[in-house]
Order: sequence, then C-alpha cells, then structure tokens
Amino acid sequence: MPLPDANKKSSRVYPLLQNTDLENIAFATLQSTGTPIAIEEMNEDELRRLVLVNLARLSVKGEWSGLLSAGSSSVFSPILPSDTAAGARYIISQTPPWGSADQGATWNVSTASKPFYFPFVAPASGSVTEIGIQFTTAATGNLYVGIYDSDSEGMPNDRLVYATLAVTATGGVYQTSITGTGTLTAGSQYYYSVNMATGGSAPYLMAGTTENTQGLGLGGTVNQNGIVFFDNAAVALAIPPSSATASYTYASQNRPICSLKIA
Repeated sequence: MPLPDANKKSSRVYPLLQNTDLENIAFATLQSTGTPIAIEEMNEDELRRLVLVNLARLSVKGEWSGLLSAGSSSVFSPILPSDTAAGARYIISQTPPWGSADQGATWNVSTASKPFYFPFVAPASGSVTEIGIQFTTAATGNLYVGIYDSDSEGMPNDRLVYATLAVTATGGVYQTSITGTGTLTAGSQYYYSVNMATGGSAPYLMAGTTENTQGLGLGGTVNQNGIVFFDNAAVALAIPPSSATASYTYASQNRPICSLKIA
C-alpha cells in the first residue's frame, strides 16, 4: 500500500534498498541513503519512506538503539572555528553558546577567595598546553585558573587541570606549566574556574559584562543575571578543588577573558 497522498514511485529510498533485507540492513546504510535528502516538500515522500524502512528494520532486528540514540548527543552540534594560525589561542570566554566578545568590564578578584566556575564549550580536542588571562591592573601573589568537566546535568564536576598565574604584571599573562592531565573533546561543555591563591591586594581582570554574556538561566529571583557558579564549599585561597561544588549562581559577576592552547 503506498503512502497517503504520495507518489507511488520512489525516486531514491526503495530503489537503493530494494536488494537488501531488513534483518541485515545497517543503520549506516540508511544514513547514506538519507544524507542527500533535503527537508523540502518534493522530498517529503522519500523522508517518510526512509522513516518507515528504519522502523521496519528495528522491529525485525529487535533493537531500538538506532531510533532512540542515533540523533542524541551531549556534544554541541554547531562546528566551532578551528585553530589554523600558528600560535593562535582559543578564547574560551568567547566560544558559543556561553561566550561573549564583550571586553567592556573588569573584575576585582578580591571576591574570588574561592572558585568561580564559568561554562564554555571546547572548540577543539586535545590537551590543554597553555592558559591565559588578561590583567588590567597588577597586584601581588598568584591566581589559580582551573579547567573542569561537566556532570550529566551540565554542572561543573571534576578538575582536569589548573595553572598558577602571577598577578604582578598587566596585559596578557600566559602559563604553559599545567598541573594535571585531561583531554578536552571538541563540542563538549566544560568550565574554567578562577580564584586567588593569596590574600591581600588583588588584581583586576579584563572581563565581559553580565548584560552582554549568555546567562545560565538559574537564580534565586526572576531578575537575577547569573552567568557563573560559586563554590562556597571550597577552601579559601587554595588550589582549585579536585571536585567542584556549585553552591549557587552569583549575581552581577562579570565574565573574565580566558584563553587556551589545545594540542
């Protein structure tokens, strides 16, 4: 029986699959068959045929993983720009969907005796070989910047690596001495943390404003503009904890500019 309101003759799906039985047809074959089919009115019939063949295939094979999981992933689907220039850095505070190219604010990190966690999506796969921060004023002591993965609910989870950056100079400060191991996966969500290593005077970091940065969508009030998680359970002025505790979103906190080299 033909599909309702459809042309009786299949132009692609049935001719390509006519010599393959349902028990042995692979999902990859269906993918290659459907790849050139655009979602347009002229191809609606073929799309419906492709769906019917896949349902029949899964019924005969007795497995549903192809239907339930083939189109789902925790990986961010848009393709992010790759590092093509020699010596180029990934500015993770700008990568979509969380980032912003705004540089119109600063942040006095005297409030960061404990870590603040800012989300980002990895633009490339590989190991972190450098971490960079932009200081607008200098101070004394050191600053910690850590990289954390995300748990199944998208919250900051385990520390992968961290770096210790001196705060005694202004401008871009880059640290290639990285503590820890861990590989980033392009398109997956991570967090970078910032906290001071010593008390006393604190530097100002170049940052983007909360108004021009994507929000987390969580807060204690309807008008909270939270873009960052704060770790109230961490030890003050200490190495970023091995496991993050996202205590709450922090209102009116600017997003510091941060870069990585990934190799």
